[in-house]
Amino acid sequence: MCITRVGRVLATSKGKAEVEFFDGRTSEGIDLSIVPAGKGAYVEVFGNVVLSTLSPSEARHRKAMWNEIRMALRKEARQEVPEA
Repeated sequence: MCITRVGRVLATSKGKAEVEFFDGRTSEGIDLSIVPAGKGAYVEVFGNVVLSTLSPSEARHRKAMWNEIRMALRKEARQEVPEA
């Protein structure tokens, strides 16, 4: 199973993008050769390559979905901690 990351393009230059992902991390050098995207576009990235652009509503939906997964994982991790 492949997992993509979703973020917003902050800047572009020479076929590459700087993308801020929903976890707050920023990556430079994201390849735009398959799917060109401009500043402000929401993009789906796998292996440092933009695979698709997303509408703002789809991007918000994906962000909410990942936040829900993160919260569930944190809750599960807290429940697994043995009590002293």
